[in-house]
Amino acid sequence: MVFFVSYHKIWYSVFFGGIDAFMAKTLTFANLKGGTGKTTLCYNIAALFVDMGYRSLLIDLDAQAHATTHAGFEPIKIKKGVFEAISEYLKKQSVDSQVILRQQGLSILPSNSKTVLLEEELASLTNKESVLRDFLMELDRDFDFIFIDTPPSLGLTVLNALVASDYLLIPVRLDFFSLVGLAQMINFYYKVNTTLSPYLKLLGLIPISISARARVCNDVLNELRTTFGEKLLFPTLRNDIKVVEASSHGLPVHRYAPKSRASEDLTKISQEILRRLI
Repeated sequence: MVFFVSYHKIWYSVFFGGIDAFMAKTLTFANLKGGTGKTTLCYNIAALFVDMGYRSLLIDLDAQAHATTHAGFEPIKIKKGVFEAISEYLKKQSVDSQVILRQQGLSILPSNSKTVLLEEELASLTNKESVLRDFLMELDRDFDFIFIDTPPSLGLTVLNALVASDYLLIPVRLDFFSLVGLAQMINFYYKVNTTLSPYLKLLGLIPISISARARVCNDVLNELRTTFGEKLLFPTLRNDIKVVEASSHGLPVHRYAPKSRASEDLTKISQEILRRLI
């Protein structure tokens, strides 16, 4: 299976202009509201892409370092993370590859206690909106996909992630409070798309169910269908305790509990992302 996917990727790229065989595609997971499942999606999908035969890099831009923790690393013990990597790049115009950690094939540019300083560092620069884009140009030929986990805020860190990305994915928790954050995120995307990054594409919305029995989930999902249409919606990630258990073991769900609902859903979502990209 892995061999087939890898071969198909190269064959499609060369003959049909699908996924560029030489340049990474960068996908940012963002929502201005916290607790939407953004980190869970970003980490697990990045790990699934590894198992589909793709060279994947996960970048944790959130000072809370949840993606780093999901991957089994302790942020407090990480001496060099994304902040140090970007700071050194600004001084030397090169990226120290040793800052990238690895977990079962997945490459990770982690977050640590210094990530909180990134916003201030970016604000002091003349090219404050495009620092991450320039930084990633030093890395993108080493990977097929770059996945970026972002903080739940409106600021230069999220702005840099969007400017550096080819695609935006917005997780949406199926409750009515999340619709407010979604509206803000959509507005922010359009501003970035029209002023700073015309090639940034909204790849879709990923619904996150809070309960299989909650009527509000179906109500919100129907609202999303009416507003955005089926084409923008991905399969729903159902509520599953295996997600929490897997993260406590520092493993992606599909490796920890391959027969779980979450593993099934995340696999479907990953396959749909790949289908939309090629």
